[in-house]
Amino acid sequence: MRFTPALGLVAALTLLSGSATAAPTPVAALDPIAATVDGQAIAVAEVETRVSAELAHEESNYRETLRRAEFSHRATVQALREAGLEGLIRERTLAAEAQATGQQPDQILAAHIAADPTDEEMRAYYQANATASAPPYDQVVSVIRERLQAESRQKAEAELARILRAHHTVEWRLARERVEVTAEGPARGPANAPVTLVEFADFQCPYCNRLETLLKGALARYPTQLRLVYRQLPIPQLHPGAQLAAQASLCAAEQERFWPLHDALFVFFAGKGTLEGSTLSTLGDAVGLEPAAFSTCLNAGRVDALIARDTADADRLGVEGTPALFLNGRPLRGGVSEDSLRDAIDEELALLARPRG
Repeated sequence: MRFTPALGLVAALTLLSGSATAAPTPVAALDPIAATVDGQAIAVAEVETRVSAELAHEESNYRETLRRAEFSHRATVQALREAGLEGLIRERTLAAEAQATGQQPDQILAAHIAADPTDEEMRAYYQANATASAPPYDQVVSVIRERLQAESRQKAEAELARILRAHHTVEWRLARERVEVTAEGPARGPANAPVTLVEFADFQCPYCNRLETLLKGALARYPTQLRLVYRQLPIPQLHPGAQLAAQASLCAAEQERFWPLHDALFVFFAGKGTLEGSTLSTLGDAVGLEPAAFSTCLNAGRVDALIARDTADADRLGVEGTPALFLNGRPLRGGVSEDSLRDAIDEELALLARPRG
């Protein structure tokens, strides 16, 4: 994951006071004289000249903190609205289904919840997640059972919500949060696709790696309707090979081999490999890159500007971790599943097909 600094105290107090755009009162407006030495004045203007670089830096930080706070606030408010509406839709459709079938809402939900986890399932969960210092299975079996039951209920509620929305007429009218995202970078899918999914990713990020299967499935499901654009967001502080992988992928793009190397890099990092020059040469050969041109590109560093551009755009958009997805400018926040991505794409297509006016 990738993180941004927390809000400073000045920005937080300014926001709480309701004057987010008001700058602090300049000291010079209060008294133009900062001090006297043997009767000779030191003007505030002299002080500010002496520390002009530091003041300019602080002002820039202040403005950027406010911008991030305002962006985060708008996103949080919108997310709360959307979550609230989702909850009301679930309640209304469940109530309508109960009335239509003569059942109680709890009965309908219970019919979709899987049986309690078996001992075999709980042991498998323990083995997959236990660390060297974990207590014995018998001491945590009740905790594992509760966790698996909660996960089962959550999945059942999500699946039931999709079923009920299909059975009842639901038209989402609340405007989704949207931001200006440049869809510039290596792409899969037709250029004229009505839906564009922009992904900011890091080749060494395990979450990005897991998302790959989901994204390929979505492209297969919507071959003429979806376009995927990959944008670089390496996080070398967490992933030592990420920057080199990003550079290599863009050098491969110069030979129109971005996607073969993209796929090879994710497979390589899934195996916990350490990326270095010799490894890249092997991967490059495997995907058909011309070795001399590939090496020249890497050594020249001419793709670094593209990585910096993508990173700057991610910062502007308030991206705090990878992968970050934007569907026609709509941020897809939280964990994205196959079902949630399909629902979001279907909603976009339905919105585009809706008569205007």
